[in-house]
Amino acid sequence: MDQDDRKRGSNSVIVGNILSEAAANLRSRRMQAALSSFGIATGITAVVLLVSIVSGIHRFMLDTIGAVGGNVIQVFASSQRSTRDPRGFPVTVRPADVEAMLRSSAYFDIGSAENYGYGVIRTTRRSTQGSSVSGLTESGFDVLDLHVARGRLFLDREYADGSRVAVLGADSAVDLFNQESPIGQTIVIREWPFVVVGVLDWVGDPTAGFPGQGDRSIYVPFKACAAAFRGNENADMLRFRLRSPDMADAAVAEAKPILDRQGKQRGETSGEFQVVNTIERMAQLNLVLTTLKFVVGLVGGIGLFVGAVGVANVMLVSVRERRQEIGVRRALGATKRAIFMGFLFEGLAITLSGGLAGILIAWALTGVAVFIPRVPAGARPHISLMTAATAIALLTLVGLVAGVGPARRAASVDPAEALRAD
Repeated sequence: MDQDDRKRGSNSVIVGNILSEAAANLRSRRMQAALSSFGIATGITAVVLLVSIVSGIHRFMLDTIGAVGGNVIQVFASSQRSTRDPRGFPVTVRPADVEAMLRSSAYFDIGSAENYGYGVIRTTRRSTQGSSVSGLTESGFDVLDLHVARGRLFLDREYADGSRVAVLGADSAVDLFNQESPIGQTIVIREWPFVVVGVLDWVGDPTAGFPGQGDRSIYVPFKACAAAFRGNENADMLRFRLRSPDMADAAVAEAKPILDRQGKQRGETSGEFQVVNTIERMAQLNLVLTTLKFVVGLVGGIGLFVGAVGVANVMLVSVRERRQEIGVRRALGATKRAIFMGFLFEGLAITLSGGLAGILIAWALTGVAVFIPRVPAGARPHISLMTAATAIALLTLVGLVAGVGPARRAASVDPAEALRAD
């Protein structure tokens, strides 16, 4: 037991000596070490900053899609006539199809039909050009995951009667009424007066001046929108909320025959229904952005590789300049392992110090994004713990790669030849 303690004590002394000698050598060549560390810092700053920017965009895109129904199936009617029956009536989607789908399929809990219109919206004081007006059936706000901030949503009788009432998106309310309360006031959509009964919560980021699609819209009952813009019961889109996101593929497969049956009952034989799986689109977007993050990190890693070459070059020059010193140490009993470890520690110290400085610089630069106008909070660069841990692991690998070659060359120096050299 005493022998083991003495061995551990001896090893700790040797390691302490190696570290102190490595630190002394770096201090004596502080300019070379600083320049090499600067190269590493530049490379790791580029890697971490680029990855954090893509991570911010990645998170923002997924949150934005999720905000408009990440677990929703969307249905459209194709505008192209079918080659099988080009003279037949084109297929349409209607509110009755929502009721038929919910009766026939157990995959959905709620659904809604939507129609759209665009035009001038006027109040007594101002007007907006080309505003979007969305008509919703019952459960439309629930499917879209929109919540009221002031006032109320539509009543059942208002949906049924097509009453001329409106709920404003948060940005539309500010645009039309500024700081004045819109509740109870009248807006004119085309030539039709609508009474504002509610204002929705923000979907986007108001502080960055980046409203979401729901923030810029004006919502009215489906029948009221149809009367103002088209004069028929056709919908532009149907949305169905899934009971479980895992059921998306099976739900899409079941939805198409139900819609085809509805179309045939109306005598619509030309065209087809397009059923869009939002969850699948989110998965595809996630794959694209993850791949982009990897590619960006790889491109940024080129700068880190250049920095590693600089560190290796400095270490090789150091070995050549210190051949006599290495010879003296070997003659006085220093082992090859001690020489190897000393030079390896120097390489690791240069890369890790530069890398940590680079991570701090990248973190400071991401903080600057807070002060950049019109950058949504969700899209700001974000350095995660995983990014930082990966960067540190990469730095350690770079330090080992840059230091092993020079360290092996130093350890292989012949003491006799080194002492004879000038």
